[in-house]
Amino acid sequence: MKITQTLITCLLLTTGLTTVKADTILGLYAGYHYWQHDLADDIESNSSNQNRSETGNIFYFALEHPVPFLPNVKLQQNEIKGQVTGTFQIIEIDGTIQNIKTRSVTDLSHSDITLYYEVLDNWVNLDIGLSAKYFDGNAVFYDQDISRGRKDIDEWIPLLYAKGQFDLPFTGLSAYGSLQALSLGSNDVTDLEMGLNYETKMGLGATLGYRTLDVDFNIDDDLRYNNRLDGFFVGINVHF
Repeated sequence: MKITQTLITCLLLTTGLTTVKADTILGLYAGYHYWQHDLADDIESNSSNQNRSETGNIFYFALEHPVPFLPNVKLQQNEIKGQVTGTFQIIEIDGTIQNIKTRSVTDLSHSDITLYYEVLDNWVNLDIGLSAKYFDGNAVFYDQDISRGRKDIDEWIPLLYAKGQFDLPFTGLSAYGSLQALSLGSNDVTDLEMGLNYETKMGLGATLGYRTLDVDFNIDDDLRYNNRLDGFFVGINVHF
């Protein structure tokens, strides 16, 4: 809740003291991150001989334009999955042992849409705006590849958005941090990302950073989803 209050305060101060700016030229940004998160570590499974794996593919596209008062837009697809496979041993009536293959999968994939303004645009950059996350995933337990239990995650979460970036002049290097956060009713989501970026004069770049995603919301009337994912990511990007 303190993070949300801080974002609101920054938004009010910034809009009160700074004229909303637009880019002098049209800018297109696209990129891909591979995020090595730890979602599989939080999947409950009583099976033995466990094998854990994660998927963390992040794709984004952003458009910045010179039209005053019209927000810039960023779209991002987050393919986030964790999986635990293992076996259960069942003793039959005749004393023989049967191994039952099991698999538990949590899909926390979601799409982001962010509308933002650049309030600072030089070697120190500051973006302020609003985001919405649409979670379209599920949690499924498989027994011998047959689904034995499933809960769908279908939720829209509105968020406040802020990003700051510091450019080291004449080097192509920059450091940045972005935050999406809001506590609204029974839903509480915080998405924090920090990284180092290098961009060539051709507009090609690479990124190394760390991301933390905290989610806490109701899936239905009798089930609440609460989890925290974090880990390092690497990525490539292009700027036209």
